[in-house]
Amino acid sequence: MSMRMKKKKQSKKVFLSVLSAATILSTVALSSPSTGGASNFELDFKGVSQITDKKAVSKNGKLGEASFLADTENVKIPKGLKKKLEVVPKDNSLYIVQFDGPILEETRKELESTGATIVDYIPDYAYIVEYKGDVAKATKGIAHLESVEPYLPLYKVDPLLFTKGASALVKAVALDAKQKNKEMNFKGINEIVEYAANNDVLYISPKPDYKVLNDVARGIVKADVAQSSYGLYGQGQTVAVADTGLDTGRNDSSMHEAFRGKITALYALGRTNNSNDPNGHGTHVAGSVLGNGTSNKGMAPQANLVFQSIMDSGGGLGGLPSNLSTLFSQAYSAGARIHTNSWGAAVNGAYTTDSRNVDDYVRKNDMAVLFAAGNEGPNSGTISAPGTAKNAITVGATENYRPSFGSYADNINHVAQFSSRGPTRDGRIKPDVMAPGTFILSARSSLAPDSSFWANHDSKYAYMGGTSMATPIVAGNVAQLREHFIKNRGITPKPSLLKAALIAGATDVGLGFPNGNQGWGRVTLDKSLNTAFVNETSSLSTSQKATYSFTATAGKPLKISLVWSDAPASTSASVTLVNDLDLVITAPNGTQYVGNDFTAPYNNNWDGRNNVENVFINAPQSGTYTVEVQAYNVPQGPQAFSLAIVN
Repeated sequence: MSMRMKKKKQSKKVFLSVLSAATILSTVALSSPSTGGASNFELDFKGVSQITDKKAVSKNGKLGEASFLADTENVKIPKGLKKKLEVVPKDNSLYIVQFDGPILEETRKELESTGATIVDYIPDYAYIVEYKGDVAKATKGIAHLESVEPYLPLYKVDPLLFTKGASALVKAVALDAKQKNKEMNFKGINEIVEYAANNDVLYISPKPDYKVLNDVARGIVKADVAQSSYGLYGQGQTVAVADTGLDTGRNDSSMHEAFRGKITALYALGRTNNSNDPNGHGTHVAGSVLGNGTSNKGMAPQANLVFQSIMDSGGGLGGLPSNLSTLFSQAYSAGARIHTNSWGAAVNGAYTTDSRNVDDYVRKNDMAVLFAAGNEGPNSGTISAPGTAKNAITVGATENYRPSFGSYADNINHVAQFSSRGPTRDGRIKPDVMAPGTFILSARSSLAPDSSFWANHDSKYAYMGGTSMATPIVAGNVAQLREHFIKNRGITPKPSLLKAALIAGATDVGLGFPNGNQGWGRVTLDKSLNTAFVNETSSLSTSQKATYSFTATAGKPLKISLVWSDAPASTSASVTLVNDLDLVITAPNGTQYVGNDFTAPYNNNWDGRNNVENVFINAPQSGTYTVEVQAYNVPQGPQAFSLAIVN
């Protein structure tokens, strides 16, 4: 049996070289869908057990400043300011409690029994805790405790804030120890440094500048096969769209034909009692998800719509709340279980407070949340926030196939030039999946000018492009997929299963799996429908493992995807993975593969960055395979997970 012996920190450069070496899988061949979507193979659960052959783990080194963003950015902090930030605040109550290896559940409980409140986790193996008193004395004697140090103001200030002028007005978001956001205006960096000394401040970051991320596609992602062969049109599903507005903004006969009779709720969040769409972006996005017009239909034309108009009177996205959980909760209360967002901020792959809020909401609620990857390509490391969230489904754009429009839409296996590329700042694989995003034909707002669109079609429909257009296509696919699991497989799928199924069924666009351009490939829905799966039926603590087996058939590629909704990361940490699971596959002949190791012999490089792990075998043997999900380090657990297998 294979078990991780050591974790090595991977720089972005090293990580990208691993990703580009994906050589064991070529494009998956199409298989004929079975009626009703019944899978021809199933997973056999063997149980949860303790890992007994685990050897001593070598730690990555002491935490120190190296695990915080403050020391990993190429931003020079003025000497005087840094000196202030290194002073322990009076009556300090925030501390870093460092352990010497993976944190067992009993260790966490022992720490909490001292009266310390765990506020956050910092890789590797450390907690930020709140404690009023002598925390070193209170924690003395806890097994594997290495050190207790103050949580300095230095760790609380996003390095990007030091690039602002000394006296310039700075809009920022402050996160307190209770994980609540507060939008603030500061008169320069000196005022920010003073504020960071407050005991209840956990992190201060720049306020993001959010913007929208500006038929044939149905066939490319196989939504048409899901409709014709499986009868999946999104029936019974409700999708929320947060965007500029929706056509006339009135749920009556004046509304665009694509949405009449489909609107469950229409909220005006950016302009008082006004949710219309003079921009055109929101109407087009909603049409791609679930439009049901006479001449043009979305991916899930029988799904219902919750629309949240977030455009303000100035044309910005001022209707967004300071905590995105408020946005998601409103849609959830209206019945939505899928939430799609074609907007973001260019942050060069950073994990922001809003990324954290997305992760927290998805982990706690039965809602799949999608975000556009951004339009900052073709350079690497350009994923927009909140698309950098671990638990979001982040969508990049490939080209559509409308060759009459020229080179921007003549090859479905080309990543669109504008599509933002990964990895994220901490080296995670993003985007998750791709979909067509050039010259997408969808609903046209009756209030939008011609200049809003890439090209006109008629008075009701127009062409637009961007990851904004790719994301609603995948949202509609998720509605079809969710309908399938409920109707044909007898379960209500968790967000992690929906994401795993999309990834397991995705098709390589010719770049190898995975890489920073395409992530895990272009959505191919008919493959995602025909999966063996685990739907968060087990949860693991550190040093536990869950074991399954299944029978695979030779002659067809084998893809196993593990996804878990991870705990939200500390925005001050340089690595965002909190709970670290590993995927280990054993073939019938005893060959082992570990998740996300695409370099021969495929079992040496353990992933300590991603909450998505995959094993892809291009030419599998026939016979019984063993699947192990191993819990290497679960400091905020226990951790549930989902599996999706395509053969």
